[in-house]
Amino acid sequence: MILITKPLKEELTSKGFTNRIKISTAQTKQSLLNYGFTNHNKPTLYYVESVDRNTTFNLSVCLNTLEIRDIDVLNEDWLQSYDYQSEILSGKPSGKARNVYNKVNNILLKLQNDSIITGFDRGMYV
Repeated sequence: MILITKPLKEELTSKGFTNRIKISTAQTKQSLLNYGFTNHNKPTLYYVESVDRNTTFNLSVCLNTLEIRDIDVLNEDWLQSYDYQSEILSGKPSGKARNVYNKVNNILLKLQNDSIITGFDRGMYV
């Protein structure tokens, strides 16, 4: 069974993602670029990884402050967010939602184990 811990209102940013995940204070612009972030949009460092066919995990970080601007899972076919977490919280997740949940959790665990981020707990609302 897959469980997501429903967030408290004060745990969410104005964009609706968790405020608990942060970039590690040990990171710099250069270390994030070396890790695989890109900087095609000059004010932003951007990390993307595929989680399913035409679905990606995306992490945007402010270049100047290294604060997370956005965490999102995008359906690239429709160019919009894929809200797998709502499906899981409804109690009737599709196979795709379960797959995306597992892959997003694995990406975030890897980012945390590699000391890129802090504050992530498996199963938390992202």
